Amino acid sequence: MKTPLISIVICTFNRPESLTRLIDMCIDHASPKGLGFEIVIADNSPSGYGNDIVKRYEGQLVPVRYVSAQPANISIARNRGIATAKADIIAFLDDDVTIEAGWLDQMYATLEASGADCALSAVSVRPAEKPPVWDEECRQFVRSWPMPDGTLIPLGLGGGAPVTVSTNASIWKRQRCFRGAAPFDPTFGKSGGEDLDLFLRLRREGLRIAWCGSAVVFEWVPANRMRFRYLFLRAFSGGQVFAAAVIHNTDHAGGAALRLMLRGLMQCVGGSLLLLFHVVPYVMRGTRLTPALAALLLKMAGAVGKCFWFYKIPLYPIEAASQR
Repeated sequence: MKTPLISIVICTFNRPESLTRLIDMCIDHASPKGLGFEIVIADNSPSGYGNDIVKRYEGQLVPVRYVSAQPANISIARNRGIATAKADIIAFLDDDVTIEAGWLDQMYATLEASGADCALSAVSVRPAEKPPVWDEECRQFVRSWPMPDGTLIPLGLGGGAPVTVSTNASIWKRQRCFRGAAPFDPTFGKSGGEDLDLFLRLRREGLRIAWCGSAVVFEWVPANRMRFRYLFLRAFSGGQVFAAAVIHNTDHAGGAALRLMLRGLMQCVGGSLLLLFHVVPYVMRGTRLTPALAALLLKMAGAVGKCFWFYKIPLYPIEAASQR
């Protein structure tokens, strides 16, 4: 069998319907230009349901292959997917997204034309129900940047970037980015942040990340992930893994930890003062959460998370339990 140009790795956990839909979409219209690609399903779920799904695609023109990735840990799933992939170019898609036609064509063209080592596509949302009034655009799940394809995304060791840098909807040069048996650190595998940790590690080696806004995926956002309680926990966890990833990728971990914890503390103090200006209008409106107040509370949750970076909460298992 001819070696594919690109391997699309889809890590999956307890989403058989959306996984099947995504596999079909990739086969049907990921590459109208006819790029040679395969699909690798890295199954992180305890039941191993992905194997039965993959069997349905035997004999397809686009190869669909299966690998079990245990125990449940997103880093293990990503690492197993990479190890199983046959191509020198690897794209990642989460199992809860849908793609626009030509997504893979656009991503590969941008990667090649820009000379970058990695490219990120735009991420929009398809919410399961009407979003709350305090976040009608579901901004927590959107990745958008009004720049031409091929624009390099700046990313310093502080983690700052104009867009969220995450593995979902990305494409990578394998030899440049995925050296070693475990490029994604399993210690981040239950909390998230494994992708930021890798981005920061590679950034120290000169990684170049390109933007590809013409390629778009749509993330399905279930109702429970739009609840403020979940987003508050997610923001807290985000502060934790941000700090942990930065500390993990600096030469002076102790000093970096102290600076980040002090920064988080100062942000909490400043946020508390700003909170006073929002509380009275909030009380006067009853219990309706305003966009400004919600944004402030989420920022404060992230700030608190920086202060407690040393014990990362297992966000993914908590989220999975809430969906049962």
